[in-house]
Amino acid sequence: MPRSLDPNSRLTMVLACDLDKTPQPKIFAKAPTLNQQRKLIGLMSSLEGGDLGAKFDAIIDAAFSCITGWENIEIPFSKETLGDVLSLDELMEVFTFLISATVPTVDDKKKSESQPS
Repeated sequence: MPRSLDPNSRLTMVLACDLDKTPQPKIFAKAPTLNQQRKLIGLMSSLEGGDLGAKFDAIIDAAFSCITGWENIEIPFSKETLGDVLSLDELMEVFTFLISATVPTVDDKKKSESQPS
């Protein structure tokens, strides 16, 4: 089953600024599909120029399509609170993580190899 459809598949990340904290604030997400990855990459590329203010809604929408919650963060998770909790740089860190998180791990590759007959 594709990771994006597996209800038991959950990606967990800790922002670089939180690595030394105890307990660590964690962000949970589902594996993005190709179309979601395309949207994330397009948004990241579009931030290099133009009116950022006009793009904030699209950035929040893209983040909410993948982020499913958080832990050890005092503010309840919702689409409305994403922008109250995470900065633009932190969202870009989350997007980068999500884009690279779909690369199969060594264990994933071993599981997918054909078994000898």
